[in-house]
Amino acid sequence: MKVKKPRYQEAPILVVGATGQLGGRIVRRLRQRGRPVHAMTRPGANTRGIEGTGATLVHGDLTDARSIDAAVYGCRVVVATANAVAPRDRSTLHSVDRDGYRALFDACKRHNVQQVVLISVPQTPHDHRVPLFRAKRAQEAMLRDSGVVHTIFRAAPFMDDWFALIGSRLPARGDPAALIDRPWNFLQRFIGFVGDKIEKHGLAIVPGSPQTTHDFIAVDDVAEYMVRAIDLPAARNAIVDIGGPERLSWEQVAALYQQVLGRPVRCQPTPAAVFRLQQLVMRPFSLAASNIMALNWMAARGMPVDGSAAAKAYGMTLQTAEQFLRGKAALPAR
Repeated sequence: MKVKKPRYQEAPILVVGATGQLGGRIVRRLRQRGRPVHAMTRPGANTRGIEGTGATLVHGDLTDARSIDAAVYGCRVVVATANAVAPRDRSTLHSVDRDGYRALFDACKRHNVQQVVLISVPQTPHDHRVPLFRAKRAQEAMLRDSGVVHTIFRAAPFMDDWFALIGSRLPARGDPAALIDRPWNFLQRFIGFVGDKIEKHGLAIVPGSPQTTHDFIAVDDVAEYMVRAIDLPAARNAIVDIGGPERLSWEQVAALYQQVLGRPVRCQPTPAAVFRLQQLVMRPFSLAASNIMALNWMAARGMPVDGSAAAKAYGMTLQTAEQFLRGKAALPAR
C-alpha cells in the first residue's frame, strides 16, 4: 500500500491590527487566496469583520511584549497595520506606535520572520510637526535597522476616512470596522459635529483651501498592495509610495458627491492655522486629540503622493473616487 506524504503546510502570515479597517481587509484577501492567517487580536476586540474567514485568532497586544513574542512565534510573514490614532482604551502613540512596534520588530528578528510588510504615511517636509508622522518615520528606521526583510508602503490619505471626516456617513457603508465608528469619545464628538452634513445640508467641511489636492486612495486598494507584496522579489527591502489614480482637490471631491447624491454640495473651508492652534492647545491634555488636529493641519497643506510607478509595478487597477462613492451609494444605508 502506497502511503501518501503529508502535504506541506505553509507557515502562517500574522496580521497585526487584524480587526481594524485595513487589517481586516488584508485578512479576508489572504484567506480568499487560501493563505494560512493568524489574526492578532486584543481581548474584547470586535472580530465581526473577520469571522467566518477561517483565520486563526491569536491573542496579542502591542503594549504587551510577551504576547507579541508569542504571536510572532512560528509565523513566516508579518503584516503590520495597527496604530493608536483613534485609541479604544489607554493605548497611546508612545505605547503602541513606538514601544509596541519596537517589540514587534525585535520579535520578528528573534524568530527569523522572512518579511515584514508595514503601512506608513507619505514623507513630507513637515513630518516633525505631526505625532503620527514622527512615529511612522521612527518605525521605518527601526524596521530597517532590524535587518529583517521588509516592505514599507507610504500611502496617500484614505478615501474611506477623509471622505467621511468632511461630513458624510456614505464611506462607512458596508465597512464593519469604519474609522468613524471607533468608540473614542473625542472622535465621536467630532463625528457628531460633522456627521452627515454633506447628505443633509450639502456642506463639506474641508481642511484648508478647497483647492488643496490629494492623491486619495481606497483602503481596498491599499490592502491589495500589501497582499501582493508578500514574497514578491521586487518588494524586498523596498519603500513604496502608493496613491490613487487621480489627484483631486477638495472642491472636486465635493463635485463628485454632488453627482452621486444628486444635490448641490459646496465646501466650507477651515484654515490650516486653526488646526495648528488646536493641536498646540490640546497637546498637554491629550496627545491623541492633538495628533488628530495635526493630521487635519497636514491635510490642509496637502500630501502629494505619486503612486503611478507602484501601480504599474504591482499590476494594480485602482478605484477612482467616483467609483468609490458610487459603490458605497449602491449599498444599503446604515
